[in-house]
Amino acid sequence: MSKFRQKTITGMGWSVISRLGTKSMELVTGIILARLLSPDAFGLIAMIMVFSGFANIFREMGFGAALIQKQDTTSEHHSSIFWLNLATGFFLTLLFIALSPVIANFYSEPLLIPVIILVSLNFLIGSVSVVQSSLLKKRLEFKRLALVELVTLLVSGAVGITLAVLGFGVWSLAWQGVIATCITVILIWGISDWRPAMSFKWAAIRDLLGFSMNLIGFSMLNYWARNADNLLIGRFIGTSALGIYSRAYSFMLLPLKMVSRTIARVMFPAFSSIQKDKPRVAKIYLRVTTTIALITFPLMTGLWVVTEHLVLALFGSQWASMIPLIKIFAVIGMVQSIVSLNGNLYRSQGRTDLQFKVGLVQSILTVAAFVIGLRWGTVGVAYAYGVYNLLATYPSISIATALVKLRFVTIIRNLLGISICAAVMGVAVWLCGLWLPGNWPHWGYLLFQVPVGLVVYIMLIHSYKIKAYEDIRELVKEYWQSHRKPKAPQAKSAGAEATVQVNR
Repeated sequence: MSKFRQKTITGMGWSVISRLGTKSMELVTGIILARLLSPDAFGLIAMIMVFSGFANIFREMGFGAALIQKQDTTSEHHSSIFWLNLATGFFLTLLFIALSPVIANFYSEPLLIPVIILVSLNFLIGSVSVVQSSLLKKRLEFKRLALVELVTLLVSGAVGITLAVLGFGVWSLAWQGVIATCITVILIWGISDWRPAMSFKWAAIRDLLGFSMNLIGFSMLNYWARNADNLLIGRFIGTSALGIYSRAYSFMLLPLKMVSRTIARVMFPAFSSIQKDKPRVAKIYLRVTTTIALITFPLMTGLWVVTEHLVLALFGSQWASMIPLIKIFAVIGMVQSIVSLNGNLYRSQGRTDLQFKVGLVQSILTVAAFVIGLRWGTVGVAYAYGVYNLLATYPSISIATALVKLRFVTIIRNLLGISICAAVMGVAVWLCGLWLPGNWPHWGYLLFQVPVGLVVYIMLIHSYKIKAYEDIRELVKEYWQSHRKPKAPQAKSAGAEATVQVNR
C-alpha cells in the first residue's frame, strides 16, 4: 500500500471513529436537553448563532484552509497567521459585546444581551488554536483530533445537562458552547508540538491572501445563504418556531456530519497533496461520492419513513412540529451529502475564485427561496429550500467536477444502484409500519422497522455487489491490516536460539 493511501485511510478511519463517537454523544445530549428545555431556549441560542457563526468566519480569516492547501508553508507563515487570528478574535469579542443591544433589539429579545456577551468569548478563546489544528489536519493526524473532539463533547455535554437540570434554561446551552471551546483549545495545545514565535511578517500573510480572501468571500455568501432562513424565521415568526426549525435542521445534519463531512475534512488535505494529478483526484472523488451515498441515502430514506415515530419517541409531543420539517430536510440531506464535497475540489485546485463566483449566484437564489417560502411559515421555508436544492444539483456539481474533467452523468450512473437499493429499503420499512398494530408505542415501531430496514438494505447491496460496498469492505480490511501488530517469529527447534525482531 502506498504511503499516501495508507495515511489517507488511517486519517479517514480515525475521522470516522471521531465523528461516530462525537455525533452519537451529540445526539444523546441533544435529546436530553430537548427533554429538559423548551423550544424557546433553543430559539434564543439559534438567534445568536446566526450572527456569531458569521463573525466566526473572520476569526480564522480563511488562513486555516490556506495553510492546508499550500504545501510549502514556513514557520513565518504559521506565526504570522497565529498573531493575526489572535488580534481578530480579540476584536470580534469586543465588537460583539458592543453590538449585543442592537442584536437584541432586532429580535425584540432583551434577554439576548447578557447571553451574547458570554458567547462572544468564543471568538477570543478559539482564535489561539487555528494554526495548530490546521497543521494537525495537514499531516492527517486525525487520531489526535478524534480524541480532542470526544473529550470536548463529553465534558461540555455533561456541563450543559447539569445546568439544564438545575434550571439555568438558555444559559445551559451558552455555557456548553464556551466550555467546549476552552477544552478544545487546551487539548489542541497539549497535543500539538508547534508554538508561535514572536514574529509577524506581512509578506507571509500576503502569500496566502489570494486563497484566503476568495475563501472568506465564498464563506460569507454561503453562510448567509444557509442561515437566512434562521434570521427570517426568528425576526418574523418567533422564538419557538425558530427553536423547532433549527432543531429539525440540526437533527437532519447529524448523519451528514457523521458521514459526508467526516470524509470531506480528510479529503481536502488529501486532494491538496495530489492536486496536480487531476485524473487521480477525479478517480478518488468518484469513489468517495459513492461511498458517502452508500450510507447517507438509506439513512435519509429511512429517516423520512420513520420521522413521526422517531420524533415523538425521542423528543416528546412538544416537538411534534418538527415532523414535517424533518421529512423535507431528509430529501435535502441526500442532495447535500454529495454537493458538500464540491468545496474540496475548488480549494484543492486553488480555485477559490471560481468557488466565490458560483457561491454568489447560489446565495442570491437561496435567500430568494427563503423569502418566497416565508409567507407559509417554517414549512413553506423548508419546502422552498428543498425545491431550490433539487434544481441546483446539476449546475452545482457540474461546475466543480469540471475542474478535474469529471462528467455529471458519470456521477449519476455510479449513484443509480445505491439509489434503487435505498428506495426499495424505504418501501419495505413503510410496508412494515402498515402491518404493525396501530396501538403500539412509538418506540415499538422503531425497534421493529429500523432493524428490518438495515437487514433489507445490506441484503440488497450485498446481493447486487454494489461497488461502493465492496470498496468499503476493502478499505476496512486495509485499515485493519495496516494497524495489526506483527507477531514475533517462533523458534524453529527446541534447541535453537530464537531471534525475535520487534517492530516499533
